[in-house]
Amino acid sequence: MPRTLNIAIEGCCHGMLDNIYSQLLTRQKQTNKKIDLLIICGDFQAIRNVTDLGCMSCPDKYKQIGGFYRYYTGERVAPVPTIFVGGNHEAGNHSRELYYGGWVAPNIYFMGNSGVLKFGGLRIGGISGIFKDFDYAKGYYERPPFRGHSRSSMHHARSYEAFKMLQIRQPLDIVVSHDWPQNIERYGDTDGLLKKKPFFEKEVERGELGSPLNALLLERLRPKWWFSAHLHVRFTASFGPQESIFTQGWKGIPPYEQDLSNVPVSGGLDANQTDGMSGTAQIGNVDEIVMSSLSDEEADLAEPELEIKRPRMELNLPPPKHDIAPALIDITDQEPTSETSECTGAVTSDLKQEEHSIQTDSTNIEPATTNPVSYSTPRVSGRATNFLALDKCLPKRQFLEVIEIKVPDSAADGELKLEYDPEWLAILRLCNPYLPLDESPFVPPAQAQACEANQLPLFSDEQVDRELEWVNKNVFRNGRVYVPSNFVPVAPVPPPGTPDSVSFGLARNDGNRGRGRGRGQRGGYGHNQRNDAPWTGPRPYFINANPQTDDFCKMVGIIDPLTQLLR
Repeated sequence: MPRTLNIAIEGCCHGMLDNIYSQLLTRQKQTNKKIDLLIICGDFQAIRNVTDLGCMSCPDKYKQIGGFYRYYTGERVAPVPTIFVGGNHEAGNHSRELYYGGWVAPNIYFMGNSGVLKFGGLRIGGISGIFKDFDYAKGYYERPPFRGHSRSSMHHARSYEAFKMLQIRQPLDIVVSHDWPQNIERYGDTDGLLKKKPFFEKEVERGELGSPLNALLLERLRPKWWFSAHLHVRFTASFGPQESIFTQGWKGIPPYEQDLSNVPVSGGLDANQTDGMSGTAQIGNVDEIVMSSLSDEEADLAEPELEIKRPRMELNLPPPKHDIAPALIDITDQEPTSETSECTGAVTSDLKQEEHSIQTDSTNIEPATTNPVSYSTPRVSGRATNFLALDKCLPKRQFLEVIEIKVPDSAADGELKLEYDPEWLAILRLCNPYLPLDESPFVPPAQAQACEANQLPLFSDEQVDRELEWVNKNVFRNGRVYVPSNFVPVAPVPPPGTPDSVSFGLARNDGNRGRGRGRGQRGGYGHNQRNDAPWTGPRPYFINANPQTDDFCKMVGIIDPLTQLLR
């Protein structure tokens, strides 16, 4: 009998863990269904102390300690296993300590700059950050004390991470990113999106909304689900098995040489129950979190960025869809009839009432197919990718949904715990020697031959299999390997009882982009007047040695040049 998992998806967290977990526990009580896993799509903000707060990429006036440090110390414990990817508003120094992934607190796991994990039979991939073409091709050149542009660039996704993700051969069930795949809006209700976010219109017209890196990964990986956040709006789409979103391949995302001398320096629950692998779902209105009001102009403030004039890329795109519901899923690759039913794979939508009915296939995951040219593909024949983007944790926003996913018997044995993925560990062994550590553009190694029509730089199956054999022999010799519960705090935190609104003097009202009240001021995110109490004691280090990273590298047989360099 297949196992059914209840997976909760959260958009942008922005440090609102208490509210998110409270709503999840309320839903569990109301539905009598246990939430098995929470996935957060970025802007997590794992801030432990004044140094983390200073490194966080956001306007200074929005900086406050928040409540994460209580989870870090164990004062509070996440009631649901939680995994997340990084966004563009994070404490980059903390994320860099766990480049390959690791626990940021008991029961809360960061997926690293990119990574693949298993949970309950599901295979979940993740990539952190957002796309900026002036940093995309560069290596990891940022160094403490992470001033100016480097605070932002630490959260700009790199071509090296895309290169690693492209090596995946076996099918993924879920991919999590912060940024949307570029042009995914054309496979859903484009008009409905622009009614909610009219300032996206020019980017949509130019084909520039979202990340071309993620579009490239979507084109190759074709997971069953893709979850994102970042644009602060709920949106659904279906990327069909025969469709092509990005045909320019690896070289279709060119690096740009930019002068960085003028870079600005910045110091509702809509709990839906949808189908996963099979079955049906009903999505309805649920009460939103009740918080103090915050206008869109205040809430949607983002870090200042360079204005880049990029050449228009030739893309194989469908025209934007107008005045239609998001045609989410027809997994069976059949033409839907005019009268929808539980078997057609069609979707109905009432945007005014925000009620949707999503139907999908009644089959389980199919195995991957293999190309005859000895480069395996992770695509599952006939399977579409269901895209879901969610908002941030604010009043009257659709930021949290619960999805039921049925996992086949063959993959459903074992405990509901995070597991390492053998193929991903093999890919790390292959790619780690080429980790770029300066601003020079990353060039794929000669061993990764350009193959297939889009000229992707891929290692051969034989090269991957060789490393996979080592991984199976040395890491997975006794079967599955669960991620050890080896979290230990390595950085100081504020004294117990420190209010969430404390900014340690880092928040300023002048010299910042934006209007309105800052986060932590009355009427802002923090509810209370901002508290500028100073940090007491020595100032914490920018980068701390984390034994989780050391243990992981020893297990996989790799070195960690990035963290060693930063220390």
